[in-house]
Amino acid sequence: MSRRILAVPSGPDDPVLDVGSGTGIFTRQLAGHLPGVPVIGVEPAEAMRDKASRTEGPANIRYETGFAEKLPFPEAGVRAVVSATAAHWFDRPGHYAEAARVLATGGILAVVQYVRDAERSPAAAAIEDFLAENGGERVYARPDYKAELETLDPFGPVDATYDSVTLQLSIPDFAGLALSSSHARPVVARLGQEGAENALAEVGAGLVGANGTIPYGFRFEMFIVERIGRG
Repeated sequence: MSRRILAVPSGPDDPVLDVGSGTGIFTRQLAGHLPGVPVIGVEPAEAMRDKASRTEGPANIRYETGFAEKLPFPEAGVRAVVSATAAHWFDRPGHYAEAARVLATGGILAVVQYVRDAERSPAAAAIEDFLAENGGERVYARPDYKAELETLDPFGPVDATYDSVTLQLSIPDFAGLALSSSHARPVVARLGQEGAENALAEVGAGLVGANGTIPYGFRFEMFIVERIGRG
């Protein structure tokens, strides 16, 4: 993706936006791959922006208040609009319209995410089942970003990338990863932090492999479309 961004025919000060940047984890990674390019984390939550600003990172980063559906940037003044594991919270039609407004011709709109590979990983499926059973209403219906972007004007064809990653987790790491999800908040509210950790440790104990760890599958997905010329 960094090569695509660097190839965009835009001005030297045209930034790359990480929308829904949170505490800046992906913003810092993105900026590290784009030396000399301004990278702006756009985040509505003040506490998250403050934490991101206090965390050391590349010099080409700054953070601004903004919403995915109302980006505080001028028309055609941005070289890339990227979101990482945040787009499912957006009003996506509004976000896509804003991306079309702020992107320069040839600029890219990208969605990047890691998702639990519940189809191939019993451990990932076990976490989804646990969170659904103990957290109330199931909220795991994921957007089909490829289908959404394929019909989006004024953008070109979708460039989709997929990759699978397996982590080897200890039982405490397995429980901690499950509880790091925003979908775990109702579970903690219902069972308490210690109760949720103990329950997940029990689930994890049944998933430990011969090497003493739990194989946990993630799937990396990236979808990129290019902003075509203006009329």
